[in-house]
Amino acid sequence: MPPDPDPSDDIEILEVVGLDEDGAPVEAEDPDDVEVVFEDAPPRPKPPAVAARPPEDPALRERLVRLQADFENFKKRIDRERGDYFRHATSGLVARLLPVLDNFERALAAARGRAGAVADPLMEGVVLIQRQLLEELSREGLHPMDSVGSAFDPEMHEAVATDAASGTAPNTVTAVLQRGYFFHDRVLRAALVRVSVDGGASAAEPPEREES
Repeated sequence: MPPDPDPSDDIEILEVVGLDEDGAPVEAEDPDDVEVVFEDAPPRPKPPAVAARPPEDPALRERLVRLQADFENFKKRIDRERGDYFRHATSGLVARLLPVLDNFERALAAARGRAGAVADPLMEGVVLIQRQLLEELSREGLHPMDSVGSAFDPEMHEAVATDAASGTAPNTVTAVLQRGYFFHDRVLRAALVRVSVDGGASAAEPPEREES
């Protein structure tokens, strides 16, 4: 029995060509170029019109610039105040340690007044402890005043006695009775000093300290 013929051998793919009204063939259009329009489809909405940019208000822009400048100044002030706070946060503790430094100076002054006290090992140890304490406090911002020979300044000095010494200009610090200290750029404690006066001034009346 002969084999059945392959059905694919007799199939021929024909191109369907349309006819116009006169019966002439019409060339097929590219499907990608054909726009399908449905009769019942709603009309395609138009894109919204872009609103015109309103003109810039000079007064509003000036206000914005001022607000930006005020904000920058505010940030700078906050940073400066924060820095000042951290710099002076330990000023209270350092101020409470000043009497300890005063006692060190009194002890060393009394020891130097005794014969042979310079070679005393105990006093040498006290000197080392005082030096170490001053070094640690100086790292925090403490600095002693150097007042002897300088002009009397009511912001840094407190006159408790006067000196009618000859050869010294009036209102000059001649002696320090209690050392004054700076903490960073501020006066932590004013120095108690003796101040020279001219011959006509009374030695019992020290210069008045101005109220700050």
